[in-house]
Amino acid sequence: NNNNLTVIGGFRSKKEDGSKIIVHVNKKFGSDKSSVNNCAVRTGSWNSSSTIQVDVGGEGQILGAGGDGGQGGVCLGGGQPGGTGTSGLGIDHNGVTVNVLSGGIIRAGFGGGGGGGGGRQTDKGSDRRASGGGGGGGAGFPAGSGGQPGNGCANGSSGSSGNETTAGDGGGGGNNGNQAYGASGGEGGQFGENANNGGSSQAGGGSGGGNGAAIRRNSGFSVTINNSGT
Repeated sequence: NNNNLTVIGGFRSKKEDGSKIIVHVNKKFGSDKSSVNNCAVRTGSWNSSSTIQVDVGGEGQILGAGGDGGQGGVCLGGGQPGGTGTSGLGIDHNGVTVNVLSGGIIRAGFGGGGGGGGGRQTDKGSDRRASGGGGGGGAGFPAGSGGQPGNGCANGSSGSSGNETTAGDGGGGGNNGNQAYGASGGEGGQFGENANNGGSSQAGGGSGGGNGAAIRRNSGFSVTINNSGT
C-alpha cells in the first residue's frame, strides 16, 4: 500500500517519480499453495522512472510453499498428481536489483509426490483390488501436506508431510490377501531433488508436482542479483 507512508521532514508530499525505493526484508515470509505464480514477497509495480532495490538481510528468508502430495489411486484407479510448489520473490518492475546478504535466503517451494496407482489380481472366482499410497509433501514454507491414500479396498497409507527444507515420503500401497498390491506414493521434492512420480501397479501412478521459482519475474523484465547468501 504505497499510500501508507510518512514523509519525513514535512517539506514536501510523497514523490514516486525518479525515487529509489528499497525493500528491506529481514524476517521469514512464506507463500501459499494455490498457484505457481503466487510469491511470498512481490516488489509491486512502480513508476518507470523509479529504481527498485530488494535487500534480503541476514535473517531474511523469502520462501515458496511446498506442493501437497497426490492422493493414491482408489481400488483400480490411477494415482493423482502431486501439487506444484510456489515461488519466493516476485518481480513486477523492470530493472530491479536484488541483494542477498550473508545469511539471507530466497528459495522456491518444491512439488509434492504423485499418488501410487491401484492394483488388481483376478483368478477363478476372485477379484482382489488394492489402493495406492499417498504422495509425500514437498519442502517449503508452509510445507506440502502428505497425500491421502486411496480407500475403499485394501487401503494404502498416507504420505508424510514435508518441512521447510526436507520432503515427505510417499505412503505404502495397500495389500489385499498378499495377492493384489497397490503401489507406493512418490517422495516429494526438495532442494536438489525433484518430486517423484507415484509408483505403478495395474493402474499408473500420478506425476510428481513441479517446483516453483526462487525469483519469478514478469516476461521481459531484467533482474540484477548480487548474492552473498543463498
